[in-house]
Amino acid sequence: MLGVLAIPLIAVGLAQQSQPALVQTSSGWCSPNIANVIGNVTVNCIGVDPRALKRLNAELSRKNLQLADKIREADEWTAKYKELETQLSTAGDDSALSRQAEEYLHQGELEKAGAILDQLLGGEEKEIDRTAANHYKRGLVFELQFRRAEAFPHFEKAYQYRPEQVKYGEKYGKALLIRYDYVRAEQVLLATLANARERSKTNPAEYQPYTAQVLDDLGKLYETTNRFKEAEAAKQEVVSIYRQLAKANPAVYQPYLLMALESLGFFHAGTGRLKEAESADREAVEIGRQLAKSNPGAYQPLLTGVLRNLGFLYVRIGPPREAEAALRESLDISRQLAKVNPLAYQPDVAYSLITLAFFLNTAQRPKDAEPDYQEALDIYRQLAKADPVYQHHVATTLFGLALVYTTMQRMKEAEAADQEALEIFRQLVKTNPAGEQMNVASVLSKLGDLYHATQRSKEAEAAYREALDIQRELAKASPAVYQGNVADLLMKLAAIYGATQRLKEAEAAYQEALPIDRQLSKANPAAQAQVANTLYGLAYVHFQMAKTPDAVRESAECVNINRERWTANPEAAGDDLAKGLLLYAAALNQAKRGPSEGCPLVLEAKSKARDPQLRMKAENVVRICETMKPN
Repeated sequence: MLGVLAIPLIAVGLAQQSQPALVQTSSGWCSPNIANVIGNVTVNCIGVDPRALKRLNAELSRKNLQLADKIREADEWTAKYKELETQLSTAGDDSALSRQAEEYLHQGELEKAGAILDQLLGGEEKEIDRTAANHYKRGLVFELQFRRAEAFPHFEKAYQYRPEQVKYGEKYGKALLIRYDYVRAEQVLLATLANARERSKTNPAEYQPYTAQVLDDLGKLYETTNRFKEAEAAKQEVVSIYRQLAKANPAVYQPYLLMALESLGFFHAGTGRLKEAESADREAVEIGRQLAKSNPGAYQPLLTGVLRNLGFLYVRIGPPREAEAALRESLDISRQLAKVNPLAYQPDVAYSLITLAFFLNTAQRPKDAEPDYQEALDIYRQLAKADPVYQHHVATTLFGLALVYTTMQRMKEAEAADQEALEIFRQLVKTNPAGEQMNVASVLSKLGDLYHATQRSKEAEAAYREALDIQRELAKASPAVYQGNVADLLMKLAAIYGATQRLKEAEAAYQEALPIDRQLSKANPAAQAQVANTLYGLAYVHFQMAKTPDAVRESAECVNINRERWTANPEAAGDDLAKGLLLYAAALNQAKRGPSEGCPLVLEAKSKARDPQLRMKAENVVRICETMKPN
């Protein structure tokens, strides 16, 4: 929900770790060109013709990526390059044209290579295997050009011609997943998984890696659609397969095991299983340390990422010293790398700074966090002068700095930082609406919070409404991803409506949010807290409107949920349970049910409340109850 979106905004690299490329190939081909210290940072990839490598770097320079993600993207591109190279060199149809296409591939002339494949496809080839292979190769060329939309129909046709080919099914299923066509993606991936499992029985060396990759795709699909049990099972099996493969061939598969562990750790953290997340993250860090020893240039940036993941987890579970130690180690590695190649690693220094600053602010150390955010902001502003893609990072850093100012109650500076971030994101939406609309909504929600806190209800309402419009639109295409944000904004608007006695509008907002929260809680039990919170708000509005039966029913359900939460975690749920009990008692009193029903609830509220003011409120009501006892 939007209430926690400050984390992805400043740590999107933690939330969206890149996954392994097609696993028939090795990892770690690409690393920064340390000799290059002027102009855009380039990568060097083993086994790629220098002419094609020039084309790759030209494409990467136009993408908004942190260095570690750029290396990963280059590794994935190289996997596709090598696969296409193999496909063309062993092609059985029109060898002269295939050899010419291969030469164009080496030259980086991807358009010309694609034109030759179009020529082959246009020759009305009757042999299905060759036709399917040519479509697959044509799709790979488009992917090397970062033109996924044009690659899609070719992967689709390759699969239609030969659905039993595991590589066609994996590629087509992943393409459907990227297009948010979750129903068809699941159908294709499940069929491909069954095929890969069967073939692994007789040829595990070739098909076990494919099995892991298809499971990885399914894990992403299930996680995105809030099917957490299926997602966990898939991710666990991916780790198991790569663990086995890494025993036999650690040089190739240890990086895949690391990234599978990263994915599993992040999943566990997101679903509240923090001990399991810690175990996965710590193992990933240990593998990262081993890889960085053997190949520092390729894997030290990866190590900084997994250290940030572990530190970020410790921000949530403690102890704080462990969080700070991991985040500072990540920053120290980045600073060391930047001494050798400032251009390559200054962005990573900035990224490590904002992650550390987020922790410091969360640990109620905003004065320590401010200079780290400021240093990161200075780095990104300098980078943005030479390359506008860094404007995105300027905006996300401003967003984080605004959080620090809010913690320090420097509201004017917080508002100014948020407004500048919002303006940058609005500009970025013009060229990248799919990627930046969510950030616009996040900053608007944060500004709405700031306006609400400073008694500017009209401005808060306007900000929330605009954010809600964006989230509603995003939820049309991907409800599983964005409906939670819709519910969160409805709750914020309902609070404003309630505070200004617009009770019918508050009622409507709560009623719209409640079924969304219920649906989310089916997949993720941790979301029950939000169901209880929405029920409390709705019950309170109904209490004010004298819709007594509704208030009694909703407050009773709120109490039942919070009692279960209190049993599991008294410290986290005590005040929520106490508030619900007091409202339930008031609703019963409004229903004229008598003190024998309401007063025990008040006594329970007094015993469960942790906040001193809330306990005092309960004590005052207890005194009233005592005056109502029969003589």
